[in-house]
Amino acid sequence: MKSNSPFYQDKCAAARAKKKASYMSRKSKTGLDMSKKDKDGKFLKKEIPITEEQNLAEFNREIKEFECVNGVLKLKQTDND
Repeated sequence: MKSNSPFYQDKCAAARAKKKASYMSRKSKTGLDMSKKDKDGKFLKKEIPITEEQNLAEFNREIKEFECVNGVLKLKQTDND
């Protein structure tokens, strides 16, 4: 059940803003280097530079996976969970 309380909405807006700030402050993200493997045959990880536009696009995609519960962002439950 969603609340229409302004206090509740402000807490959720603050939680989203904090999440967005953490995305926007990133300068790089970790990815797999598909051209190199370690001795176990696993791909090595590398830092990939990321722009503000890419950060914002990723935030907009992933924020849909969260729901706000009492001012805290939590992953939405899916049928697979």
